[in-house]
Amino acid sequence: MFNEILLCLMIRKKIKNEQVLDFLEKNPDFFINNPNALEKINFPLKNNAEYNDKSKVVPFKDWIIENLKDVQKNIIENAHHNFLTQQKIHESVIEILRIDNVKDVFVFLKDGLPSKFDLEIINIVTSNKIISKKYSLIYKNEETIKKIYGKKNQLIMDAVDNQLEIFENLNKDIYSNAIYSLGHEFFESSSLLVFGSKDKHFLNNKAYDFILFFSNIVQEKLKQFSNE
Repeated sequence: MFNEILLCLMIRKKIKNEQVLDFLEKNPDFFINNPNALEKINFPLKNNAEYNDKSKVVPFKDWIIENLKDVQKNIIENAHHNFLTQQKIHESVIEILRIDNVKDVFVFLKDGLPSKFDLEIINIVTSNKIISKKYSLIYKNEETIKKIYGKKNQLIMDAVDNQLEIFENLNKDIYSNAIYSLGHEFFESSSLLVFGSKDKHFLNNKAYDFILFFSNIVQEKLKQFSNE
């Protein structure tokens, strides 16, 4: 009861926001102990299209409902994105399995796939100069690759580290990337399968499992040619 009275006094006296925040931070269980106080508080509305044009705040109940709508919307959008990505991955796996020579595998990765997945680039980073030049792959020295490699079959999705200069001289603005550590079977040295996007595509780990699955397929395909 005391806390509820205090809240009313704080509102009536128009105490500064900093003082209110300070009080709530020092009393984290305030609304648990005083649930009725929530009925006296208004909350900001992210989207007031469903309300009066002049309305910028809503009761706690409506605020909760509005936020639940946002959560549900995000779940549906993620599910839709994953469904489309899964479909594209399956189609791409079928295509790559049908290829019978290594040159066409690299052409398919570099030229056929980026537009399919709305990416700026898909390529392989290797320290093997001969193979890099022969198939127009990205060449980086072994030291640079080892800074990223970690362990075989590792997949990292993150913002681009410009200091590593993986995408330099490609005339493409890459903001985020997915990097898969390939085995040594084909290149006989550490190498990376890289996916580059101009936006935040790889910052929330969307479709992580699908990209990992596809990367494993690419690795097995390259391993197939290393045995020939």
